[in-house]
Amino acid sequence: MPFRNKKYKYELAKSTDGKEISDLLEKTAFKGDISLIYSRRPNAVLSINKDCTASAVVVGREIETEKIKGIGVCQIYRMLVNGKYDNVAYLGGFRIDRDSCLNIVEAFKILENFIKKNNVKYTFTTILQDNIYAQKMLTKKRKIMPYYLKTADFTVNIFAKNLKHNSNHTCEKIKENEKPQLKKFIDFYSKEKTFFPEITDLDNFYVLKDNENNILACGNFWEQTDYKQLIIKKYSLKYKILKTVFNPVLNFFSYPKFPNENEIIKYETLSYVLYRDEKSLADFIKQMSNQIKYDFFVYGNTKELKEIKPPIKYKSFVYLVDWDKNIDIKDFNNIYMECALL
Repeated sequence: MPFRNKKYKYELAKSTDGKEISDLLEKTAFKGDISLIYSRRPNAVLSINKDCTASAVVVGREIETEKIKGIGVCQIYRMLVNGKYDNVAYLGGFRIDRDSCLNIVEAFKILENFIKKNNVKYTFTTILQDNIYAQKMLTKKRKIMPYYLKTADFTVNIFAKNLKHNSNHTCEKIKENEKPQLKKFIDFYSKEKTFFPEITDLDNFYVLKDNENNILACGNFWEQTDYKQLIIKKYSLKYKILKTVFNPVLNFFSYPKFPNENEIIKYETLSYVLYRDEKSLADFIKQMSNQIKYDFFVYGNTKELKEIKPPIKYKSFVYLVDWDKNIDIKDFNNIYMECALL
């Protein structure tokens, strides 16, 4: 049953709400030198359900007009927790129309019911570093809300294509006879990472190998722009100058070419990345930059990149959402965030 108050009702979205929810998502731009919009065209409900095992989209609907004035999203994945794959939920996509005053507690009640019904082990979320309002609102401890426990920093790094490298290692697509070796590598280097996603297909993986055929790093490129988009709403003055004056020579300085404002960005995400050491990771990123078809790609990580510096990056904080208020964050020291699933 939907929760109601005098002006709004709170309920799970239907697939027919997808276009309206997509439009609401695009009303909010995340501020910074590059103001970004996260979009889910053409149908947000279908998009949100694309990569997960189950999902719920809560909407706050104005009773008088039946218009959607706010949303909240929960997606469930199979991820590693204490060495075993379990149901893990990601909360995101919270948006409220500017002219509305919704009760977020009612939305959380529906999401909590959905999470418990699906036997979720843990719930996490991310909040952009610049989104101070959301941090203050959600991390304040209240009896009627789950606790938000900061557990890691998360950085999305933006790299240009065709980075120069000087390496004796080879980077190439996995061969059929190498898949057992890759499976062992993934199992070994992921076993102590919390929230590493379950992998069911190794066909599109690339591997970095030394001259003795040992795997040093692995990952794949994931393009999602047909159902999940990134749009640049506005550039700061600094980046407008860079775009106007220096776009023709940006590649020389390892900067990606800047798209136009209000343009859907064509990019790929370097995903499921595991590596033996920091130098192997830097080598892998540089060599993978020569495999992409667009002007740039993104890679997200929870540890500072020491051997390679991205020209552009933006930061978020990772929070555990503690519904029962009994989580010890000391147990979460090695968080993995898959950027393509956020």
